[in-house]
Amino acid sequence: MNIFLRNILTSILILVPIISISHEGQDERLKFWKEYYNPKLDVLQKKVPDVKISLENIGPFYQLHTNVSNFKLTPDQDMKNNNTWTGYGKLFINGKFVTRIYNEYLFLKSIPIGENEIKVILSSNMDSDLSYQGNLVSDSIIIRFPAYTFAEARSKAYGLSIQCEFSENGIKNRSELAKRGLSVSESSNYLKCYHDSQKNTLDSFTQEMTKYQLFHYNISMRALQARIKVWERFEDNEINIGQARKMNSVIEGNIDSEIQKKLESGQ
Repeated sequence: MNIFLRNILTSILILVPIISISHEGQDERLKFWKEYYNPKLDVLQKKVPDVKISLENIGPFYQLHTNVSNFKLTPDQDMKNNNTWTGYGKLFINGKFVTRIYNEYLFLKSIPIGENEIKVILSSNMDSDLSYQGNLVSDSIIIRFPAYTFAEARSKAYGLSIQCEFSENGIKNRSELAKRGLSVSESSNYLKCYHDSQKNTLDSFTQEMTKYQLFHYNISMRALQARIKVWERFEDNEINIGQARKMNSVIEGNIDSEIQKKLESGQ
């Protein structure tokens, strides 16, 4: 066989699997790449590995407790073997990989607002997910953050907003502003603090608000963001105090007019 024919045959053999994959359905292609990037390792031993997880509230944080049986967490053996009785856990929050778990306890400094799925999958040291009888060796829990009611959230938001002005830092900032002839609300830092106190506590409860409550909440948050930009411009010397106060007054006035229109429309 001459070199020309050999090259043609080689090209055909290389293209065949690519062509066959390209003609498969979307589901088959997704399955192929998912298994390629997330290889599985079947558990064959009698003592099947297992994992159970739970969350404990520790102050402002959560502590994830990962309890494994018939399996050992081995950070010292990373990439050294590929068995089904040693390795680590893979932590996923809402389907997104977060970190590896090599210890029984792990602090979670932040959890997304709303309903969340916390999931841990056991993996070998060579990054293969353990599978038993076709199912991943894993455990998951659903947690809502924050874990309080809408009424409690409103109370908490109010309490946090008060701290923006009357906490130790708030009082200090208010004193410094007063020396310059400014009120506490004429500060982008204060407005950001107030904005975050509302957003971080109420955003996950928008579905529980009435139409009017939701309208008032959304317009108030948009107005706060606009006012923050105004006072940032003042603090950056882009506009003077007179201009900033006038622009701020217009934004606040628009809130009242929009709410009045909403009431009159009866929607």
